Amino acid sequence: MIQSQFSIEKSYLINDITNIALRNVANALSTVLKDEILVRNVTEVKDLDKKRLLRQDYKEDVFVLTTDIIGDMKAETMLIVHGEDEQSIIESTLPRTEWGKKQMREAMLLELDNILIAAFVTKFANLFNNMIYGHVPSVQEMSLENFDKFIHEREQEMNVSYALKAELGAFKSRVNLELICMFDESLIPFVRNFDIEHAFVGQEEHKKEDKKGFFKSIFG
Repeated sequence: MIQSQFSIEKSYLINDITNIALRNVANALSTVLKDEILVRNVTEVKDLDKKRLLRQDYKEDVFVLTTDIIGDMKAETMLIVHGEDEQSIIESTLPRTEWGKKQMREAMLLELDNILIAAFVTKFANLFNNMIYGHVPSVQEMSLENFDKFIHEREQEMNVSYALKAELGAFKSRVNLELICMFDESLIPFVRNFDIEHAFVGQEEHKKEDKKGFFKSIFG
């Protein structure tokens, strides 16, 4: 079980920052899927297991996209895509001629993860006024039992100070994704010493380089 590291006031702060970052993720996913995106069930997670992290109505294999967050803070994100949702994402983003190509499907999932995690991390970096970014993501398809083993192994490899989960639901296509993020102890001083006067918000955000990604390379 993850022990709380923050006062009630600081817990509200990290909750607010998390929700702002997730709104940015939802906007990015909306652009990719051309759909309205709902952010649901944003919760701090104390016990990392599949019963608390994954939807209970789906029993098949899942795609787990993992990204290490590095820089001034260390974290790890997991974007969970269920099989039926992976198919819907493929149909929404790739030309029909590419649907049967495993390499293209995996590349699409990896680029989707790149886009969403970049949106998430950018907000954290701006609000905490620090430098963090996502490393190269990886994707694995695994059973729910193997996911349980996987998440416990990841928890043991880092000293988790705070973990969250959220669901991202597309209104029309009904695609549902789960986003999990685990921070190590490097988060603690940034939360405890947070100064809102130094947070970059709205139009004050640092400008990021616009890198040409997978979708842009295909669709222009």
